[in-house]
Amino acid sequence: MRTYLDTGVFLKLYSAERESPVVERWVKARGEAIRLSALHEAEVVSALRLKQFRKEGTAREVEAVMALIEKDFRAGVLRRIALDWPEVWAEARGLAGRWAGQTGCRTLDSLHVASARWLGCRELVTTDERQAAMAAAVRLRVVDGRKMAQDGEERKGD
Repeated sequence: MRTYLDTGVFLKLYSAERESPVVERWVKARGEAIRLSALHEAEVVSALRLKQFRKEGTAREVEAVMALIEKDFRAGVLRRIALDWPEVWAEARGLAGRWAGQTGCRTLDSLHVASARWLGCRELVTTDERQAAMAAAVRLRVVDGRKMAQDGEERKGD
């Protein structure tokens, strides 16, 4: 796996957001399976229920999205990945200690960057500027989730 999608970018595939069409085209052009960890799954549930709380969607709509995500796992569109959490947490602590003061990264941002590194990914896709700054600092290629349409076309054959 070369590409790591943060949860915010992943959710754009399942909820109508401004960048959703761009993200969908970019992911399809890459042709990689989308791999998600327990961190992604926990954040997805939280984010979708937050949409319900904010009245941006009904409970029925949220449940339909979660059912679609589960269907995509069963179909192989999405794949669960197991991480060595003690190692990932240790990496996240190290990243936070080294880079949070300069990038403003929060714990979950550090966990995503640490997860991408632990998995041996070469690039991280995010719309979060702080997470992007930390990822760039540790030499991950950063793909801005808001601008990925052009990038996906350029990198399709990579």
